[in-house]
This record gives sequence, structure tokens and C-alpha cells, in this order.
Amino acid sequence: MSRENKLFLFISFVIFLSFILILLKTYQIQIVRHEVLHQYSKYDEVIKTIKSKRGSIFDRNGEFLALSEPKVDIAVDSAGIREKNGMAVILAKVLDTSPQRILQILERKGHFYYLQRNAEFKTVRALKEENIKLRERLRELNKTENVNPEEIRLLTRMISDFRFIIFHDGYKRVYPQGKMLANVIGFVQRNEDVGLEGIEMSYNRYLTGKERSIRRLTVPGTGEVSIEIEKEMASSPGANLYLTIDSRIQFIAEEELSSMMNEVNAKWGGVVIMDPASGKILAMANYPTYDPEKYYKYTPRERRNFVVANLFEPGSTFKVFSIMAVMNENLVKPGEKISGENGRFMYGRRWIRDTRPHQWLTLRDTIIYSSNIGTVKLVDRLENKQLYNYLNLFGFGQRTGLNLPGESFPQLRHYSKWYPIDKANISFGQGLATNMVQMVRAYASIYNGGVLWQPTIVDRIEDPSTGKIIFQTVPEPKRLAFNYNSDRNMVRMLEGVVDEGTARRAQIPGIRVGGKTGTSQKFDFETNRYSFTKVVCSFIGAVPSNDPSMVMMVVIDEPEGKEYGGTVAAPVFRNIAARVLPLQGIMVDSSSHEMEKKAVTMESVEKDITSGIVSEDRDEKITAFSFIKVPDLRKMNAASALQTANRMGLNLVVSGSPSGRIVSQYPEDGETVPFGTVLTVQTEEVADEVE
Repeated sequence: MSRENKLFLFISFVIFLSFILILLKTYQIQIVRHEVLHQYSKYDEVIKTIKSKRGSIFDRNGEFLALSEPKVDIAVDSAGIREKNGMAVILAKVLDTSPQRILQILERKGHFYYLQRNAEFKTVRALKEENIKLRERLRELNKTENVNPEEIRLLTRMISDFRFIIFHDGYKRVYPQGKMLANVIGFVQRNEDVGLEGIEMSYNRYLTGKERSIRRLTVPGTGEVSIEIEKEMASSPGANLYLTIDSRIQFIAEEELSSMMNEVNAKWGGVVIMDPASGKILAMANYPTYDPEKYYKYTPRERRNFVVANLFEPGSTFKVFSIMAVMNENLVKPGEKISGENGRFMYGRRWIRDTRPHQWLTLRDTIIYSSNIGTVKLVDRLENKQLYNYLNLFGFGQRTGLNLPGESFPQLRHYSKWYPIDKANISFGQGLATNMVQMVRAYASIYNGGVLWQPTIVDRIEDPSTGKIIFQTVPEPKRLAFNYNSDRNMVRMLEGVVDEGTARRAQIPGIRVGGKTGTSQKFDFETNRYSFTKVVCSFIGAVPSNDPSMVMMVVIDEPEGKEYGGTVAAPVFRNIAARVLPLQGIMVDSSSHEMEKKAVTMESVEKDITSGIVSEDRDEKITAFSFIKVPDLRKMNAASALQTANRMGLNLVVSGSPSGRIVSQYPEDGETVPFGTVLTVQTEEVADEVE
């Protein structure tokens, strides 16, 4: 046999032998050791999936608004605990709770339950010392002559049980500024790293880090258990968010708003400040507010972002846009005078009134003295379609594009469906609803030369590991065409409102201020009419008026007493502006925000109550605008509540588990709200920990 044939036979034999060995090994694994190996696979399981470090939230200057700090959570694998009563006594003593509560957890079926979150270092040390004490006691017993087998058995089992106590290093969400901006930032659910409201919810997918798992591995026949955390996955924290908010301006806005709210005991209040040159939100203040680290102690109402979620009839602040449409269409002559009808005018079958009678009004007088009659007569020169198109042009009836949950926006009813009185109603801000951000954006377009910005509150998102920008907000401006210098003329008239009209309390010595007050009466669902006691007071304006660094709106809902936009909202505007302008390099008289409160007559303070229409038929509604009585959604699940809300023309925002039951809501059932309002509901959370 040749050498080549021998080599071929040898290689063939080796391959054949290898094949036989593989078959034998396969038979051993699949048949002989199948049951044993199956036991190994059964005891290797994921107990808990945990998020890595959540990204931080900063203001525009790099100040922390939200961050995650290291913490230790104490958990237990209840399935592994054998001496449950004894362990319950030890754990209850260290964790300062009752043995019964601990025992309830130890008797649950499952492998991972929290005993205490955010445990202090002394608590962790005390628990480990209890384990050491048991071991020392066992050693002492083993040295004695009279051995108690039962006690030794008990100690041995309890020492073994300590291996099922899990010390998990994680992160705690912290809000170093406390309540500041809480209604906007939102909060993170206690049991999970999930944003439930505000920016924490809208940008949750960016803020949440890469997941890692806690695994439980039991080696059959030994009972040994090890807990492994996949450390390599913890190096991918969530992204960081940088907001357009300036925390210095935010603090001032909240402080001044809170001061006035406490003085007039109003229902809710809000402040929005925008940079008209970019559409960036500099401050967004709400009252009431809450502590986001203890969010579960507050109601949905206290956590609500009123400035985007609450709709209101803008009242006289809206006259600016109606009259701008008339000016832009060149339908009013320079110096033209309009009859004020001595304060009472019949429009169709309805009476329109001014709170102060006028004989003749110029265009400027109509704005300065906030005349309903003058406004209606001017706007009546427009066709319904023209007015409707202008309102759309200014962004009303549309989402602002601000990526915050819970923005309310009712669509404008098409002009073809308007009743004869609707044009008059709409001309002075009644019969339609808006939110504060929509109003500020529209006013800013008058002051920036006709640019309708998409408002932004998140400037950019960065990867904390590399500093690379993941997302940058680049809003697209919408250009508005203002003819015949109508925007410049309106700016001068708004300065007149502050200098000699209804907003004198917004004056800042040495600074040109322009703006408009509003006092709109609220609709009463029970009487089917507008209330004479419940009003929404507002002021919106810009400083410095000739070259504004900010446009600001202040709204105060249902102040007690006979208050108006000029008496409660305008002073808040003034005090905020006087403190903020120096931060922007604009010097202000240091005493401007401590202006003397003079005795002011009704005529010089506020003449812009917008309920100027009086119906001769007292049984009719005075507006065709849709109001809705809020239903009771409590005890429903989220899906049922969503169907109910949508059917009634309301929007729904769920705070909590979508599968839970609703335990509270805002607005409350029975309240009257405009069509398109957002309802915030809180679902019941299932607690699985001992506090």
C-alpha cells in the first residue's frame, strides 16, 4: 500500500472517530444528563431589570434642575427565606417598622421585593452587623458542652437566609431647586425609573439609561445562591437635557406670582416669559406648585401645568389681534373717529356695553380705553372669513409645538358655522379659548417684526459620556406680513395703554413698557350665563417696548374681591420685569418695584371687562362657544376614561400606570371647562415596598 493511501486511511479514521465522539457527547447531553442540566437552566433567571443612571436636566446656564444621586435599596428574595418569622423580627428592628409588614413581604411568591428604598448608610451597616452577631452566637454555641441542636439549626438557617437580602446600588431622583419649575419638569415614579409628568415624561426615552439585570443563579444540590449585576451595562447613562429656562428669571417669576396669589387668594395663576427674538421660553411659573420628590402627597390640581393645560377666554388682551386685522387690511383711516354710542350699542339683537361711556373714539382710544363698542364697530368692517384667517395666521386654534404633555387647544370653529353675534364676541376675546403660551407667541410676533416662532423649552440633548449633541432644537419661524406699519402702530398704542390707559400699574420708571390688560368673566354652567363675580385677570406686554428682551403674560384666575387685570396682573408684570431687566444688562430704577400704591379710580385702573354683550332674551346663551361639564372619571380604568373624555370633547393625560384605576382627577367632576381642555387623572399605584 502506498504511502498516500495509508495517510488517507489514517485521516479518514480520525474523522470517523471524531464523529463517533460527537454523537456520544450529544447522546450524553440530550438523553443521559438531560434532567440534571435542565435543573441548572431553571435556576438561572432574571429577577429584576433596572435602569442605569438617569440623565440630568439643566437650565440654560448649566444649573442643575434634576439629577440622579447614588443610593442603596434593600430588597429581598422572599422565595429563598426559610425562617420567615425570625428574619421578620430582625428586619423590622433594623428598618424601624412592624414585623407584620415585613412578614407580609416575606410570604409573597416571587424573588424580588423592596424592603426599603434610599436606605441610609447606618441602616445598611446595622443589617450587616445583625448577620455578624448571628455568626458569633453560632460560634459560641459550638464551643459549649451542652449544645442545643434546635437553636443551632435555627441560627444556621437564618445565617443562610441573609444571603437572600439584596443590597442594590442604584440612583435616587433629586430636584435641587425644590418646587421651582416643578409643574413643568414633572417627576419620576418612585418604584420605576419612568417619567410620569412634564419634561420627565416627554423626554423619558432620552433620559433613561441602558437597562441592566439582576440575576439569580441556584446551583442544584447545594442551595448556593449568587446575585449578579451586569456591571458592563451600567456605563451607558441617560442623556442630559438643557432647557431654555433661566433659573434666575424663573425664581423671580415664581416669587412675585406667589406673593400676589397669597394676597388675593386666587384659584390658580401663571406667568410665561418668552424671548421674542427666538421663541425660547425663559420662565414658566405656576401656582399652586409642589415638591416633585414627594409628588405622591399632592393632588393632580397642584401638579398641573396651568399655563399650557388651562384654557381661558382671553378677554380684552385679544382685541389687539382683531384690530391688527382691521389695520392690516387698511380699513381704518388716519385720525378717523368712531361713535362710542355713550357706552351702549345694539349689535343685531344684542346690546353691547362699555363700562365707561364715550362719545367719540379714535383707533388709539379704542385700544387705550379698551372699548368693546369701538372694537366691534371696527371689526365689523372685516368679513367673517378675513377675521377667521387672521386668527389662524396668529396661531390660534393650533398646537404651539411645545413638547410638553397636556397642552389644551380647542380648534377654531369655522367661520361658516358662526352665529351673527360671534364676530362681535370674538373681536374682544369672548366666545373662544386659548392658553398662555399661544397668547405669548402671538404677541411676540407683533414685537419682532412679524415672526411667529414655534415656542421651545428644550434647547438641546447631550450624551454625557462624549458631550456629543444628540438633538438640537431648531424651530422654523413663520413669517407674517404686516402692512402699513400696522405692527409698529400697535406697539405705540400698547405703550399708551400703560402710560395713560388701563395698565398704569405696569409702569417702570425709565423703561418703555407696552401691554394690554384683560378681565374676562367666566361662564357659569348652572345659570347658562357669564358670572359677574368670577373673572380671569390678565396682562400681557413687552419690555423695553422699543426693543423688547422679553414678552410676558400674567394670568390670575378668580381673585377674591373686585379685582381686574390692571390691579392684580399688571403689578406682577411690573415687579418681575423690574427685577429681571438688570440681569439682562438693562438698568432700572431700584425703587421701581416698590412703587407707591395710590388710590386709583375705576376709570384709571381698569375698563376692559369683556362681558359687553347683554341679551334682551335672558333665557338665551350669550355665546355659541362650547363649554363642557366635567364627568366623574374616578374608579374607571384609563382606557374607559379616555373614551369618555374623547366622546365629550376633552383630552386626557394619565399620571401613573395606564392599567391602574383612576383615584383622582383635575378639573374635578362638575366643573365647567372649555371644549378641548385637558383632564389630568392619577391612577392608583401598587406599592411593593415598606417605607
